[in-house]
Amino acid sequence: MFVDRERELKALEESYRMFLEGHSRGVLIYGYRKVGKTRLVEEFLRGKVGVLIDLSSARTVNLLRRVFAEKLSELHPISIPTTGDPLADIREIMMAPQRLAKTLNTKIIVALDEFHVMVEKVSAKVARALGRRKDSVMMDILWVMREALTTSRDVFWILISSIGWEKLQEYIARRHGGALVGVLDVLRVDPLPHSAAVRLAEYMVHEREAAEEIARVSGGIPRIVEILARRYNTTREKITILAVNAIREGELDEIFDNMIRTIAEVSRRDYDVLIQALKAVAETDGTTDAVSRALDVSRDTAYAVLEELHKLGMLEKEKRGKRVTYRVRYPLLTEWLKLRVEPRRPWTAIVASALGIAAESYVRELLSEAVNREIRIVDDARGTYLYGTSKMLVLKVRKVYSKRETDSLLRGLKNADVVIETADGTILVIEVKARTREISADDVAKLDRIVDALRSRGMRVRGLLILLGPAHVSPAAVSEAVRRGIIILSHDAVKLLAKTLNFPHW
Repeated sequence: MFVDRERELKALEESYRMFLEGHSRGVLIYGYRKVGKTRLVEEFLRGKVGVLIDLSSARTVNLLRRVFAEKLSELHPISIPTTGDPLADIREIMMAPQRLAKTLNTKIIVALDEFHVMVEKVSAKVARALGRRKDSVMMDILWVMREALTTSRDVFWILISSIGWEKLQEYIARRHGGALVGVLDVLRVDPLPHSAAVRLAEYMVHEREAAEEIARVSGGIPRIVEILARRYNTTREKITILAVNAIREGELDEIFDNMIRTIAEVSRRDYDVLIQALKAVAETDGTTDAVSRALDVSRDTAYAVLEELHKLGMLEKEKRGKRVTYRVRYPLLTEWLKLRVEPRRPWTAIVASALGIAAESYVRELLSEAVNREIRIVDDARGTYLYGTSKMLVLKVRKVYSKRETDSLLRGLKNADVVIETADGTILVIEVKARTREISADDVAKLDRIVDALRSRGMRVRGLLILLGPAHVSPAAVSEAVRRGIIILSHDAVKLLAKTLNFPHW
């Protein structure tokens, strides 16, 4: 059953009419996950020539080409050429619908579902392949999209995204040069209003009182209405009990777990940290101080994660005077977090860095931003940045090894996390420590043994120990590092490096 989307359908039809008259290029649709955005577009496409392309799995240029070609071929067989240049390939892919429209001699509609996942993931792959910064590549991709949107006179584009508007603005306006500003109309799709959710539930359960309660508990999320209605028809239990049982038995896991995993993909924060931060909000008063205590992290760290979740559309934010509180946006998600998410693991196991990404992943992403740039970190008299293990660290990163390339190089050697190659051909082997206990001389010696092993293979190698946690470095460790030529970077140095690269610090 399709209910209460007359306003949204009217807005789409109006934009489409303007397109047919030559005044519009398409619509950007955004809203919470599972509120019916895709279903809305499917309804709009009825009786029209168009395709809906799911981009949630299009993480490489080749996959992007494949999904475009497969879906467009539903209208007419089409092949998309390759050029060997990733950005040129993306341009060919984005211009393929216009070529198809010309072949068909008609105007067509192309809807890109979860387009932000494609932008995020493909840009990361292309950046690594070209040895460029991801943000720079992302901007290029968005401008390629703008070119396609503005020159495809016979294609009406619909871009669909499930991330919050504030985060979405980073894609279309703030961080990436405003590539999509002014190109597309914007349409927000909210959960069903209570009256519409009641109509949907009543269509399924045929009882007004039960339908009213299902609508209230579901928060207007159509998929949850369906689940609760089906359970009610089977058990006739009270809706609140039925909802709790649905949570306990894992029937809502697919909705909420996938929801959080999806937003983690467009955030630099790890899934575990996002879900534990949400759980902390659900179980406390939702203030930054309460969440920081629950997670055992600094107030600044808690605030950064909460703001990210707010931007991503998972939390609502209320400010009264100086007091700011957050609350989980989806009604049943609060109960799901309490009942289905295990108590958080120790800080060092879950928040391996205060940013919330596994330590080695954070350092790998951070150093990827430094490719083809020269970074200098100068120590001071107190050893604030390098603990006196060197007067200065100069980083000229040529390549950051992937996880697979790192494992291949190390061939079973332990106690190394990240490998980079510098401009002069030196291999820098990095061990990342995200812990609170003391760094000992033995920790340094373990890293040096890896360096020695690689040198025995004829490589020019140096060792680097990077601290993300607030661990104390013993004088013996400093002495051992100086003796073995290993540099130790403090968490303050990492923070400075992140600031220099305009990258989130932990």
